[in-house]
Amino acid sequence: MKRISKSPRSIEPPYARLAERLRRKVSGGTLAPGAWLGTEVQLANENGISRMTARRAVQILVDGGLLERRPGRGVFVRGAKAAPARICVMADNLLWTPAVRMAHSVQDMAQSAGCEVEVFDARGDLAAYNAELAKLGDGRYAGAIVMSMHDADFIRIVVELAAAKFPLAVIDQTMPHVPVVSIASDNRRGGYLAAREFLALGHRGLAFLGDLDADTTSARAQGVADACAEALVPPPARYDIPGQRFADWEPEIRRRVAEILAATPRPTGIVCSCDAVARHVFRALADRGVAVPAGMSVSGFDDDPIAEWTTPGITTVRQDFDAMGRKAFEELWRRISGPAMGRTRAAVQFSVPVETVRRDSVAAPADPRYFSLAPSGDKKAIAV
Repeated sequence: MKRISKSPRSIEPPYARLAERLRRKVSGGTLAPGAWLGTEVQLANENGISRMTARRAVQILVDGGLLERRPGRGVFVRGAKAAPARICVMADNLLWTPAVRMAHSVQDMAQSAGCEVEVFDARGDLAAYNAELAKLGDGRYAGAIVMSMHDADFIRIVVELAAAKFPLAVIDQTMPHVPVVSIASDNRRGGYLAAREFLALGHRGLAFLGDLDADTTSARAQGVADACAEALVPPPARYDIPGQRFADWEPEIRRRVAEILAATPRPTGIVCSCDAVARHVFRALADRGVAVPAGMSVSGFDDDPIAEWTTPGITTVRQDFDAMGRKAFEELWRRISGPAMGRTRAAVQFSVPVETVRRDSVAAPADPRYFSLAPSGDKKAIAV
């Protein structure tokens, strides 16, 4: 019988053979400095070996100075230092404290990841905001984090960017049918919590005032309705504020407040879609001689600093814009720092918890005919 001898190459361990193949590609110029080889999992799959075997092969070349690992991105040929990724953060108006908090949290996360951030401030100009949004895919940025404008042009541009596979995270709007990351507060829960503040003190007639075209606002209104239904009281009367996000809402708010005061039966509490609306409601009520909360209880949403500066302070629902900014960067970074195929991921949505902030703008109604609910939230009514 003829004995077949094995060549030295055939008895080399798999990790050594892979390391040698990669070494030849690097030294021969097939893999240029800065070239991406993929992740260790991908190298293992491509070569029919285990991940640990691929890791040993890579480690040999890392120790030899030919390759380098970049956290969250994979294995690269050493030699050409890659330029840091650059993203854009788009804010509607940096005079609005929540937008500043969001931008700062993104910057903090980006600094830790070695990512550059450029912030665009629309300064309350919707046309300028959407024009800049439409240019995001021109190659300047690896991705972007944007505050939602809740208007048709904004949504159209986001859909176009998503179709072009531009990595995008949208804050303050839920977009379940668009392949982007979308992050918003638990707005329905927030509306529910806001209404509970009134109901627990004896209110049974509530009005909801806000821009109902925005899905975040309509979710808050639904949460108020949920709380009223649970408490077995009439649903809230809804009063819409038409117009785009940066419009001057004060004239419309004054008109709506007049309607609320003229309603029969008249509500004893107004749940506002945000603290800015609540501030205008304060003014409109004061001009008509109605004190807050003695004549009308009022609440807001956001926990903007103005909620503390008013007299009385505004009872509100706090949105955690710091957490939204951190989550937006974390998810965007997953898309731009990994393999190119990661940019085709489907829609991903995240909901951020909210909490009640009690101040002095909500109190028991003056009319003793109203009933109250137990503070525990039980449905049982307490007759007066």
